[in-house]
This record gives sequence, structure tokens and C-alpha cells, in this order.
Amino acid sequence: MENAADALKLGASILIFVLSLTISINAFTEARQTTQLILDYNDREYDLSYEERYIEDNGTTERVVSAESIIPAIYKSYTENYKIVFKNLGSDKLYEKRDSNYQWQDINYIDLRKESLASVYQRKQFIQGILYGSNSFESTEKNKIIKEYETLGIRFTSDGIYDIIKNSKYTEKFGVYYEQDTYDGVSNTPTANYDKKRIITYEQN
Repeated sequence: MENAADALKLGASILIFVLSLTISINAFTEARQTTQLILDYNDREYDLSYEERYIEDNGTTERVVSAESIIPAIYKSYTENYKIVFKNLGSDKLYEKRDSNYQWQDINYIDLRKESLASVYQRKQFIQGILYGSNSFESTEKNKIIKEYETLGIRFTSDGIYDIIKNSKYTEKFGVYYEQDTYDGVSNTPTANYDKKRIITYEQN
């Protein structure tokens, strides 16, 4: 009889524990989703505010930022179709890119939609290479990754730019342009269907 009572108590304790764990997980999930929603809303509000001011002023807007603002912008640059340009970085380049004459050129901007990166994983690796350099890749995979990107016409610096930007302040200038305006010759795309692209410039103070 005592064993049955003990078993019931143990079962009840386990049930309470599982129920508490489930409630905690649900609470954390809701909190994370709410936090992400607030962050996304603030980002959209910030971008919309900048874009409206650009349309009104027909110029650029600016603010002073640090790495905490720059790195999320880099990670969002593909999905949001940003072009990110660095000036006075403290380094000669972000990475090197091979041109049509097979010469390596120093690049000071990120425009992921112009790169031949077929997957989300490749884009994440590319950003990792930009921020932390080729030395950040797994040692067992490092040479393979370097060769893979050189085949794509991309060569990373060894250390990346994170150590340069982490303790510095940058003036962020935000603007908008239409990609068709950068084409050579005449575009056949109607003006109403032009692709609007945001450009963010970071210049070290």
C-alpha cells in the first residue's frame, strides 16, 4: 500500500515537473517571438523613416553607429537588398574579387546579390569571411573553403574586419538608388518597374 502511495506521489511529481517545463518553454518561446517582433518593427520603422526623409530631401541621411549596428546590417544585406560600402575603414579592403581579366581587385563594399553564392550557407560563410577572415574557418575545412571561394572569384583577408570596427565609431549614411540607373546603355525595363536598392555607407570618424 505504501509502495502504491509512493508511486502515486512520484507520478504526480513527474507530471508537475513536465507541466512546469512545458509552461516555461512556452513562455520563453513567446518572449523570444515578442522580442523579435519588436526588433523587426523597429528596423522597419527606422528604414521607413530614413526612406521617407530621403524622398523629401532627395539626399542622404546619417547617424553615428558602432559595430552593434553595422554587423546586423551586414547579415540582413541579402534579404533586404542592401549595398554596404565602407570608407576609411582602417584596412585597404573587405576582400578581393577577381575581375574579367583574372586580376584580383580590392573591394570595399558588400553586395551579396551580385555574388554567385547559391545557398544561404554560402552567404553565411561569405559574411563570416568578411567579418572574421579566413582564419576563422574550421581548420579541417579551411583549405577546402578557401579554394571553393577562389573558384567563385572571392579571396578573403586572413583576419577580417571585426577587430577593426569593434572599437570604432562610424558615420552611417543611408540612401536609395535604382539599379537600372547603373546599367550601361538603355534599360528596357519600364521606369515604374525599376528595382529600388538601399545603399548604406559607413565612414570611420
